[in-house]
Amino acid sequence: MWADGLTTRHLFFTGKGGVGKTSLACATAMHLAEQGQRTLIVSTDPASNLDEVFGVTLGTEPTAIASVPNLFGANLDPEAAAAAYRETMVGPYRGKLPEAVIRNMEEQFSGACTTEIAAFDEFAALLAGDSIAPTGDSTPCVTTCANQGSGTGTVHTPAHDHVVFDTAPTGHTLRLLSLPKAWSGFLADNDRGASCLGPHSGLKMQEARFNAALAALSNPALTTVVLVTRPDPRPMQEAARTSDELRLLGLGNQRLAIN
Repeated sequence: MWADGLTTRHLFFTGKGGVGKTSLACATAMHLAEQGQRTLIVSTDPASNLDEVFGVTLGTEPTAIASVPNLFGANLDPEAAAAAYRETMVGPYRGKLPEAVIRNMEEQFSGACTTEIAAFDEFAALLAGDSIAPTGDSTPCVTTCANQGSGTGTVHTPAHDHVVFDTAPTGHTLRLLSLPKAWSGFLADNDRGASCLGPHSGLKMQEARFNAALAALSNPALTTVVLVTRPDPRPMQEAARTSDELRLLGLGNQRLAIN
């Protein structure tokens, strides 16, 4: 099988809409799981099809897929991540501060910036090796650490050998993959944290995780990007452009899959 050479921990499947990213990502994840590798497949596409493919209802935390031993699935939900982040920031002050102040805080954490940061933090946790412990999985964790990103209190653990990302169409994916570099640079130059998240964000504390995410993305021993296309001129041209942009981001370990 062509997926035999895909051995890095992080595998990204990206490309133009409708070229078969989900099919190849799912087939690869199943192949790895069948080889005895604990594998997590994650969709970063708001219109995820993983539930339909595997016939299960997936949430934001990894869930075991009963039909395929060693395989777990999850959907990254930016809105859910933002809601959890917002409640973490505001919750401790409920009942302690006036309601008007609480409403103002909630408004502070309701913008697009908050949504992007919260979703990015979940993504960075996966790249940094802090995979959420699978729901219903009784396997002991080797090491654990509190999730200091979204502040949800969820315990994270490096529980998976591989994380397969079934991504949204190209533009969304390029934005997602550029965030570790963008936010690491921002934090390095900003001692006050991200102002759009308000004074309580403590985002500066996450600089180490963001740097780890950036290092993981640019390390060819850890990350492979599979550019999926069809044998038609436009999809092939988009794959070529995407390849160039990914190399500028430091993601040089690439494969081309012509579906």
